[in-house]
Amino acid sequence: MLQPNQKLIENRVTRVAVIGLAVVVLVSVYIFQRVSYLGLFTNTATIHPNTVFIFDKTMRLILNDVACFGLIAAIFQTKAHVRIAFYVFLFEIAVILPGYFLIKLSLEGTSEISSPLLSQIHRIVVNPTMMFLLMAGFIYQRFRATGTLK
Repeated sequence: MLQPNQKLIENRVTRVAVIGLAVVVLVSVYIFQRVSYLGLFTNTATIHPNTVFIFDKTMRLILNDVACFGLIAAIFQTKAHVRIAFYVFLFEIAVILPGYFLIKLSLEGTSEISSPLLSQIHRIVVNPTMMFLLMAGFIYQRFRATGTLK
């Protein structure tokens, strides 16, 4: 059990390793964004394209957000910050992502090109934009409370 002032990751080397691993995951997900995650497990030729689209985008969301959890834990060092990030993740996966899928698949299908509105929703949900905005909010909150970024 963590004490009130106890840091999540005490060891500096471990913190740097967690940050490094998180950055590697984020960069890898970006570089391999055209890779079908479902295709790694099965032949996608027999699966409906909507299913492949939903699985792949959901996996990207999960991988990006888990990497961001690592960044948040290593940078901010509090259980409360990770908990808030988890609640944002739950909102993304339970509310925003299904709404995005419903609109995207019913209006445009599985194409990579989206209308301007859906493109922005895609950036917020599937890419780690929402978590980066959350981290920026945490930094701003810390600065306002202490007058410093430490």
